[in-house]
Amino acid sequence: MKLSGLAGLYCYFIALSHGWMNENAIAAWLIPSEFMDVNYGQSVKNYLLNEVTLLQIHRFDPSDVQFDDALVSSAVVWFKQKKSDKNHNVKFTFGGTINKPAQEKDVSWKVLTTEKKWSRFPLFDQRQKTGYPKLSDFFAVKRGIATGDNKFFILSPVQIKSINLPIEQFRPILPSPRYLETTEVKADKDGNPEIKNPLFVLDCKLPLDEIKRLYADLYSYLKAGINAGVSKRYLCKNRKIWYSQESRPESRFYCTYIGRSDKEGKKPFRFILNQSKAIVTNSYLILYPKSDLENAINQNQNLDKLLIEALNQITGKAMVAEGRVYGGGMYKLEPKELANVPAFELQGLLSK
Repeated sequence: MKLSGLAGLYCYFIALSHGWMNENAIAAWLIPSEFMDVNYGQSVKNYLLNEVTLLQIHRFDPSDVQFDDALVSSAVVWFKQKKSDKNHNVKFTFGGTINKPAQEKDVSWKVLTTEKKWSRFPLFDQRQKTGYPKLSDFFAVKRGIATGDNKFFILSPVQIKSINLPIEQFRPILPSPRYLETTEVKADKDGNPEIKNPLFVLDCKLPLDEIKRLYADLYSYLKAGINAGVSKRYLCKNRKIWYSQESRPESRFYCTYIGRSDKEGKKPFRFILNQSKAIVTNSYLILYPKSDLENAINQNQNLDKLLIEALNQITGKAMVAEGRVYGGGMYKLEPKELANVPAFELQGLLSK
């Protein structure tokens, strides 16, 4: 089993134990269920499909955390030390208890060889390859910016004014999703978001000697950051200018990156219509309209509001099916996963 450096220790234990098993021996592992979805879990899945006979995977309900001190979603995996018959079916169970699961489904070996997200079973059927519309047909999806030190780089207007920093070297940025209750951010006359607690991120492109000449207080602030070790942080030290943010233009459309669901089916993600010049941190994903959609928006001033309504009509179930889950009912979507979410709602809107 060739493992990624990102793989958890449990992956190595599974690999090492293979040589200890007699032929036809049965193994049962209680492990994090993350291997079912993440890229570095592919080696484990390949092992379960090609080196042994995978019998069953039981995934506990993520809202029912099994260990108080470990916020991971848990799974029990059973397999036999015998290479699998390619006509073999694997039992997937979910929720409840191992003996009395809430849901179960048999999934063929062949389906598992092509499905990257095993956590969709047994809650969802086999993925249909019918050319259905995806968000990637309409948007390019990117992460928000990673500053390297939000406390140093992201400041309120009061903080900026109190230390006499030049506002022209900042750009507006939306607060964390937990502090943004609206799904539409309006703008003032300067393009700044009209929200309760506005924030700005330092994004200066000038060299340090020019800052010293033009902005004495900003120079002092940056020197304080150097003394505090901010410039040596991983992201900062790998930039050409350590206090300059990565290039990310603002967009009209953002999506929260992480969120919680519950047994009542609360939707863990939401889309936000941004009418301002505000960028976002990597607690959001950015949706940049592709050229055809951008042209349509420019020709119809109401289309962006119709689009955000359509985006927020995408079910939590459809989004969760493409994402990944952690203990306590916490869900996360990476850019490629959001891009893969079905977009029937948008297709219906734009085909009118």
